Amino acid sequence: MKRIIPFLILSLALCVNVFAQDETFRKNIMIVFDASGSMGESLSRQDTVVKLVAAKSALKQVLQNTDPNTNVGLFVFGNVRNDYPYPIGPVDRARLYSAIDEINYGGGTPLGEYMQKAANKLLEQRAKQFGYGSYKLLVVTDGEAGDYSLMAQVAPEVLKRGVTLDVIGVGMTQAHQLAKMSSSYRAANDSKALRAA
Repeated sequence: MKRIIPFLILSLALCVNVFAQDETFRKNIMIVFDASGSMGESLSRQDTVVKLVAAKSALKQVLQNTDPNTNVGLFVFGNVRNDYPYPIGPVDRARLYSAIDEINYGGGTPLGEYMQKAANKLLEQRAKQFGYGSYKLLVVTDGEAGDYSLMAQVAPEVLKRGVTLDVIGVGMTQAHQLAKMSSSYRAANDSKALRAA
């Protein structure tokens, strides 16, 4: 019996290690990227870098440091041919950067609609992972939602479902309405602050 117990402990430790590396336990980040018309404006009077250029650069920098065992997905609204250019999955930086490079600004801000789409994809992924892993919805936006009532319904529902909701407000003069509804809110009113956020 004394010999069996250490063997069982070792076997259990090996199983835990195997499961930890399994795709079932992956982190998952779904990004909603605002490329509406106002993203063609400068970050501020002091920082004349175009919001879209700064946001794309900052996003690439963040992805460069992302854990390779993280699943990432990208939704974009604006002047784009494909609003879901990178379906959630392992990070292929070349393909992901290419999708980011193709983003152009234009149009309105259907934030609620795209938060809902992104949250649905995260929940589908969670079902595939049998509920394991972590799930984050990251919203990068420079303006208030054109569909505010939908956004106000979606945000608390996202949190209720156990999904973290992080928001970065790009070059905004005041905190976004989502600041009060999200897990975290970061203001990025210049290039340095955007990279830090």
